[in-house]
Amino acid sequence: MTTTATSRSRRRPVQTRARQTVEAILDAVIRILKREGFDAVTTNRIAEVAGVSIGSLYQYFPDKRAIFAALHRRHVEEVDRAIQTALIENAASSLDHLIRALVDAMIHAHTRDPELHELLMTEVPHRADGTVDFAMRLRGAFRLAIATRAGELSNGRDLDTTVFVVTHMVDALCHGAATRRPSHLSLADAKREISAAVLAYLRAVPAQAA
Repeated sequence: MTTTATSRSRRRPVQTRARQTVEAILDAVIRILKREGFDAVTTNRIAEVAGVSIGSLYQYFPDKRAIFAALHRRHVEEVDRAIQTALIENAASSLDHLIRALVDAMIHAHTRDPELHELLMTEVPHRADGTVDFAMRLRGAFRLAIATRAGELSNGRDLDTTVFVVTHMVDALCHGAATRRPSHLSLADAKREISAAVLAYLRAVPAQAA
């Protein structure tokens, strides 16, 4: 969907008080979603729960679409920070250790509030470009992780293809572990299985070389 002026925030919350107002608005949306459901999310109700005037809300968000976009953007930024932290903290680690750290960071980011994550994925409308932006960030993180450890991979593996496959493997499996994990599978076991699957792929002989 093409981004229009009506779906962007009106003002950038530069000052501390302005940022606090925006955070209060986004937090209010979450409370309403969890307690009252999606249909209860109106700008008037958001302003009431956030403790701000409707005029203040409209200073930053022209409509609900802009608020939903900001809510998704905040979630993406939280996951991105977790991934970047894992990359920095494990910069000198082996491929095995780094993949496990990245999987752990992804799952932790999505299990801090699984109810909210599920609502964001299934109930709250979001722009396609936000999903694309997150995919690009995640792909960049895995490209860095894999490219700097090429010596630990199978010979003949194409970097771009490998990054594409690994990114989608981790994204899909971590989302599944966070929100749709069967009752018999513990989170710790899910992390181990996901890491093992990714590492097995990375170390397997590429199909074109088999």
